[in-house]
Amino acid sequence: MAGTDDGPAAVLRRFLAERADEITAEVVGEIAARVPAYTHLRAGDVSNLVREAIAVYSGAREASAVLPVFRALGAGEALAGHDIRYFECALRTAARVLVRRTANAAARLYPPTAEFITIMEIAFTAEDELVGAAVEGHHRAARPGVARLRYPLFSDN
Repeated sequence: MAGTDDGPAAVLRRFLAERADEITAEVVGEIAARVPAYTHLRAGDVSNLVREAIAVYSGAREASAVLPVFRALGAGEALAGHDIRYFECALRTAARVLVRRTANAAARLYPPTAEFITIMEIAFTAEDELVGAAVEGHHRAARPGVARLRYPLFSDN
């Protein structure tokens, strides 16, 4: 599904990308409401991450293309001394917003059919892969002697 310009993934990605600022604001609001350690987060801090995730959740881009960004994000959080539990909670909160928005958009564009089911399977797989990469980056960076890679967006606490 990834890579086609006019297939369901590309149409869905464009639909969501046109609403990226709105989705980003929703992500930030829900993280702030659920994870007090991240109340400082602003839309500008995560807009690029949300856009990358939208491309993967819609199936327009392979997760492997953005996993290094999410690993670096996790490493930055570890280096900043942020607790993995709060970090993972923030990521999963953002993922819930993205899955909900992806499901709503897919249902609007493709009433529940095989395409809708395929899109949702891609979105759930993306959530697992992106959150897993960020958590992996956090674990790796927390180990002594690991090269210090930093993604500063969440780490300016």
